[in-house]
Amino acid sequence: AAAQPAPGVPASPPPGRRDDVAPAPAATGTGPSSLLARGTMDLRWATPPDVALAAPPAFDAATAYVATRDRAVIAIALDTGAVRWRAATTAAFTPAVGGGRVFVVADGGVQAFEASSGRPAWRKTLPGTLAAAPSYDTGWLLLSFAGGDFAALRAEDGTLMWRTALGAVAHVPPAPALDNLYLGLEDGRTLALSLATGAVVWTQPLEGRASGLAALDDQLVVGTSAGFVASLDLRTGDVRWRFRTGAAVVSAPAADDGRIYVVAYDHLLRALDRRRGHLRWKRALPHRPADGPLVTGGTVLVPLFASELQGYAAATGEPSLTVATGGEVAGATRFLTGGRPMGTRLTTISTEGQLLAFGPRIEPAPAPLDALPGVPVPEPPAPASQPPPGGSPR
Repeated sequence: AAAQPAPGVPASPPPGRRDDVAPAPAATGTGPSSLLARGTMDLRWATPPDVALAAPPAFDAATAYVATRDRAVIAIALDTGAVRWRAATTAAFTPAVGGGRVFVVADGGVQAFEASSGRPAWRKTLPGTLAAAPSYDTGWLLLSFAGGDFAALRAEDGTLMWRTALGAVAHVPPAPALDNLYLGLEDGRTLALSLATGAVVWTQPLEGRASGLAALDDQLVVGTSAGFVASLDLRTGDVRWRFRTGAAVVSAPAADDGRIYVVAYDHLLRALDRRRGHLRWKRALPHRPADGPLVTGGTVLVPLFASELQGYAAATGEPSLTVATGGEVAGATRFLTGGRPMGTRLTTISTEGQLLAFGPRIEPAPAPLDALPGVPVPEPPAPASQPPPGGSPR
């Protein structure tokens, strides 16, 4: 049976803050301390040009799972780009990965494959058409339907655990936190569902559709198409603060311990105070943003519709890194924290539909010079003979 929605608890948000009063601070000269700290990254591998991606890939610690337009899902080793397995199936969305399995929506159903081998585990027919890619969280496979329903299947065997009628499509990836699942709906509502039962915990209407959600330990941060970033209380949905950007927000915000990073279609990257939402700094982007920001260590990385990814120092916004991609980026950029330190650390997708993998540049080991270029080195003189200890030479 469908879970019954609880009454909403709308709150009157405070006036939106503008960002025309706080310029970026002066550069400190301190370089970022992160996976990308040494500045130069090289292309490790790329999928062949004739392997067209049908959707952005999914990942676990060692593998990328790619749905292709030639009716297949391919598992690719992140370190080498080698194909680990290939399964014949028509995937319409990015797969979901978790619990040692890969979940693919295709041909009116959802199919689970063993992540290690590609062996089929189970298949279920879906009671409707999906509107967004499936998601995995703590043993549940989460599905958003075109009619406005949201459902959870048990990932172990595909059993339907609950299905809730929301009245509008959940169109962005859900964000889990506490015992809840946080959703952004096409009609502008943001809401919390109980992960165990699917019951609606709270509802908060916002101005514009959600462009992405970030569930932190103290708040839910929502970027919207109306040019706002809102911070909501995880337990009640009350608005904690709201910040106005100059245009629609791109994808989900990113955060570290002190700041929240937001990219908008006014070509600006902004850092907001995590607690109060005040502007800490802002930087103009050299090209149109292709995706939302990513943050690791001391670097905020922004994918651009250009043949580069631009990195900024998280503390100041100073440009600190450029990754040349060799072709225009289309988004879906991801940091990778597992594997070898000098292995693949970053993946993105080109506008031609190739998956590109980058790793830190491996500089050649320094070696002593036998000679300076163009300058001959004379032979050292032979050592003079020495008298034996305690006497004179005979």
